[in-house]
Amino acid sequence: MPIARQLAVASLGLAALATTSCPATRAQSGAEHASTMTAVTRAGAEAASRLVSRRGLFEPDIGALGKDARGDWPAPTPDQVAELEREVVPAAMTEPLSVDPAAQPKPPPAFSLARIDPDRALASIARETYVMLRPSWQSKKIGYLRAGAVVSRSAKPVGNRGCEGGWYEISPEGYVCVGKTATLDLSHPIAVAARRGPDRSAPMPYEYGMARFPTPPFYTKVPTEREQRQVEQELAKHLSLSQTKEWDGVVLGPIPEMLEDGAPAFTWGGVRHSPGSVYTGRAMVKSGFAFLSFFESQGRAFGLSVDLDVMPLDRMKRVTPSEFEGLALSGDASLPVVFVRARGARLYQGDPRSKISVGRELGYREAIAVKSKRLRVGGVTWLETQGGDWIRDENLVRVDPMKKKPGWATPGRTWIEVSILHQTLVAYEGDKAVYVTLVSTGADGLGDPKETHSTVRGQFLIHTKHVTATMSGDEVGDEFDLRDVPYVQYFTEGYALHAAYWHDSFGKPRSHGCINLSPRDARWLFSWTDPPVPEGWHGAMSLRDGTLVYIHP
Repeated sequence: MPIARQLAVASLGLAALATTSCPATRAQSGAEHASTMTAVTRAGAEAASRLVSRRGLFEPDIGALGKDARGDWPAPTPDQVAELEREVVPAAMTEPLSVDPAAQPKPPPAFSLARIDPDRALASIARETYVMLRPSWQSKKIGYLRAGAVVSRSAKPVGNRGCEGGWYEISPEGYVCVGKTATLDLSHPIAVAARRGPDRSAPMPYEYGMARFPTPPFYTKVPTEREQRQVEQELAKHLSLSQTKEWDGVVLGPIPEMLEDGAPAFTWGGVRHSPGSVYTGRAMVKSGFAFLSFFESQGRAFGLSVDLDVMPLDRMKRVTPSEFEGLALSGDASLPVVFVRARGARLYQGDPRSKISVGRELGYREAIAVKSKRLRVGGVTWLETQGGDWIRDENLVRVDPMKKKPGWATPGRTWIEVSILHQTLVAYEGDKAVYVTLVSTGADGLGDPKETHSTVRGQFLIHTKHVTATMSGDEVGDEFDLRDVPYVQYFTEGYALHAAYWHDSFGKPRSHGCINLSPRDARWLFSWTDPPVPEGWHGAMSLRDGTLVYIHP
């Protein structure tokens, strides 16, 4: 079908997390794999080059991934595959897992280690622990775990082909190799330090901070007072002026176990920093960070970032994300819906044709379900709400039911409609609208996406989802580094739906081309769309059966 053809691997660019199989097949020869990966790399490089050449906006979209595209999934070369695939010690799986992926809750409940049998558990100890479709490095990647994640596994490995620690089947599907990126030892220091994990029931899966100037250093350990003075110039003056009240709400716990007694933190390579190392550099001016935990040392508060850096909180501003959210549609609310685009608008009771009284003040961008017909009285146009009240038809963004049912609106199919001119998004199940909200698409409106900051138009399928992904850009004058941007959903070469915690301009064009959502809306959509990301996983990929995204003027 035409939509599926748009998802050819070569067209996915940076948005494609590298896989060793194409949409039409489940396995490739080494030559086919190399050809596919070359196409992916070339498309990604072209997309990055095109985006970096555009004028700067402090809007770090996935389409502007720079040097540090940490969400990318490299695949082994054909020679590496041959080495990995050497037979070590075959083993039989005596107790297979049988979990229906469709039964996974949306969103999953808060993680609890108590729900997993420690004798049947596997922990991630790397930034990406790949989940393969079959117990083979040559198989397709279907997702990944993040350090600290603990999932249920089979009692014994299914085999050791290319994996000395053994391939284990995990819940709800797929296989993980125990070794450099995964362990059966739940007390591993990285597994313990990163166990906090993302909270997928929250609009923001972590606590976040944005760098102040002078920017925070990346300490490799809990620094002594002397080390802090050596690294941070004019520290005493800074501490006398610093404002940390915004961090008062965070809970300061004990120093993480791996950092006790001045020990250096682990790196993602699984080894500790050098004992003589104190810090690895400083943050960019335009940078943001997610944190696993907070603690106090020598009267100063620090955070342990998701990247296992120790960072002083007084050099960061705590992120307070937008509280804006759209409207879930049910029996009591359906399209049409209007969003209030002026402050001071009011609700009215009564009848505009006889007597009407002023009701409550409406919130800015508040969503209200209304009836279809308009009423004009004395030069004023009125809309009746579905609850029986009235509002003036002024300074509103209106979202009407679709006039013509598209061919893809079949029963049970999830799809998303985005209007660039109206800056609106509607989520559908079949022909029924279930959610409506405001978004921020590309800043250049209906321009050419290849030449301007405009959002691509057409029909696409969501194929890759990250609970969080890091975005960075190195365009001169517009450098940025935002770690762990929440609820990222790729649908075509470098374009995605994702939360934006650095602005609150939803309803106005703003981005480099991606579709920005409020954190609350992004979380709702992430839990609702396909492919699902299973509990405990940090990302999932499927070149088929993803939620359709239709973007039009």
